[in-house]
Amino acid sequence: MKNLIRFLIGIIIIFLIVITSFLIFSSIKNDVKMPKLETENLDFGKIEYNNENTALYMVSTQKLSSSYNFIDLRINEYVDSLIASVKNKDLSEYKDKIKDSEILKQKIDTYKVNDNILSVKVTSMLKKSDEEKYTTSVKNFNFRTDLKRELELNELFKESIKEKIGEGNNFLLTQNKLKLFSSSKATSYTYNSLKEYNSSKLLTAENYEMTQEEYNELMSRVIDKDRKMVAITFDDGPHKTNTNMIIDILKKYNARATFFMLGSNVKLYPDVVKDVYLSNSEIGIHTWDHKDLTKLSSENILSQVQTTSDAIYEITGKRPTLLRPPYGSFNNTVKSTVDMPLILWNIDSLDWQSRDPEKIVPLVLNSVKDGDIILLHDIHATTIPAAERIIDSLTKEDYQIITVSELLEAKGYDTSTTRVFYSGRQ
Repeated sequence: MKNLIRFLIGIIIIFLIVITSFLIFSSIKNDVKMPKLETENLDFGKIEYNNENTALYMVSTQKLSSSYNFIDLRINEYVDSLIASVKNKDLSEYKDKIKDSEILKQKIDTYKVNDNILSVKVTSMLKKSDEEKYTTSVKNFNFRTDLKRELELNELFKESIKEKIGEGNNFLLTQNKLKLFSSSKATSYTYNSLKEYNSSKLLTAENYEMTQEEYNELMSRVIDKDRKMVAITFDDGPHKTNTNMIIDILKKYNARATFFMLGSNVKLYPDVVKDVYLSNSEIGIHTWDHKDLTKLSSENILSQVQTTSDAIYEITGKRPTLLRPPYGSFNNTVKSTVDMPLILWNIDSLDWQSRDPEKIVPLVLNSVKDGDIILLHDIHATTIPAAERIIDSLTKEDYQIITVSELLEAKGYDTSTTRVFYSGRQ
């Protein structure tokens, strides 16, 4: 009996020692939560995950596995260097002073620009043990698969571009954007699809240069967040003649707009849709045949949106990301059924009602402010001269005339969480 009691006491003592050790270990770790950081784009390759948690550090990283060994080697070497920067610190002698664990969270996004160009973005978040906030950094890698080497920024453009963008080499290429990263900000330049340039003008072994016209276009698309900006939108098109006339006006003033198109008209005028797309203005969805979505079932709402998206995708190869509900009418069913932001407006030109430029122009110009979304319709001939007068006046007042997506991005809105927009200053 005495032996049994001694045995039980021994078990209890061991249990208490284990619990005490666990509590000490936990106090060092201080119950730190890992930040949320997930891959958003994966055009090529697979992700391999690595997680390590100790009392002194927490690491959650990704490595790349693709059919391009030279790319995997470069990316994974960089990831290893991030991990080593945390793990190799001799923190043991400071463990009594450490408030929290050293935390590293990292992710990879991959982009296929064209058959010869692949890009990789590595985003990392680091919280040092003696700091409360995370520091986020982005490192980009761009590769020539045909030459099996990294691509340098100065290979893409003429020497004169350095006067605008400097000597930095932390840049990311996608199919229609060059994004430059510095310690303080990331700046996006938008241009025509690199797919089109690949065969003749840009990013070939023979010629890395842009024409002067292409260079001017690239430089002109820098959006200055400190200047005034508006988004002009056109509904109910495309129209067989009016839409292209508006595109010409936009080009004249180096402006862009967002065209919310009806699927039924997309089917009628595919060439016009293509012209809008190639002009680098934005295309959004305005349903198939202008039905009030609040009077439809979820199934019919989806049909109106999806059939229009399919029609646009068939012509452009790109799916719209914005929806303007007809009449600006929506309810909770519409919001929960459609997985994209709803774009309304805060300035209605009433061009559909007056059909008179002498009424349309002052109505807009007397109300306009930085961040506004303006409603016009490219199906009405009278809107064309009105639009040119509006764009001319806004340009002279130093407004940037940009797409809805550019406006919302410049104003810092997250379209994945905010579902309804009336302007860029809500």
